[in-house]
Amino acid sequence: MYTLINGSSKNKPSNSLYFLKYISKYLDEYNIYCLKKDNYKDILTNISTSNVIVLAFPLYVDSPNAWTIKFLDYIYDNKIDLNNKKLYVIINCGFKEGEHNITAINIIKSWCKKVNINYYGSILIGAGEVVGDKKYKLICHKTFKSLDKFGKAIKNQEEIPDIITTIGLLNNKQYCKIANIFWTHNARKYKLTKKDIRQL
Repeated sequence: MYTLINGSSKNKPSNSLYFLKYISKYLDEYNIYCLKKDNYKDILTNISTSNVIVLAFPLYVDSPNAWTIKFLDYIYDNKIDLNNKKLYVIINCGFKEGEHNITAINIIKSWCKKVNINYYGSILIGAGEVVGDKKYKLICHKTFKSLDKFGKAIKNQEEIPDIITTIGLLNNKQYCKIANIFWTHNARKYKLTKKDIRQL
């Protein structure tokens, strides 16, 4: 049994959820929970019957986001027994290079030592918004190969070195162009202009 936990703060489908669903094709029995919506009691009951936990969250200012930190603190403060459990982590960031997630994964590793859970590896995904958008799948094939490798390691419950992914086919100028299209498109939904975004 695998417990998959989505730490995203989005109400709509998120990149964290997308990556969990992607690796879930390698798993037989699993449940997916959302920290923003689901009761901790339900999540922890499922964890108690699982060998493996997969935690996915977006990077917020070099750290896990608030929903993820709140859950990690709850486990630590309530001395939840995670002994003999294996933890895999998926972090995605808006930067092109996945190495921006390193500080966040070091925070998770420190937490693992405090709660006595076995840290079994991570995938640190750069350009999460691009990788999570199906229309860019062709230029993200290396990231998906890494996700496949990561998913297989989880299936076999194997310890795996941290994987760092970067969108190699795009230079910074091209990546910024795609990012600007994304933010402009989202701004229009809320009747904001490019000038409004710059002021934010």
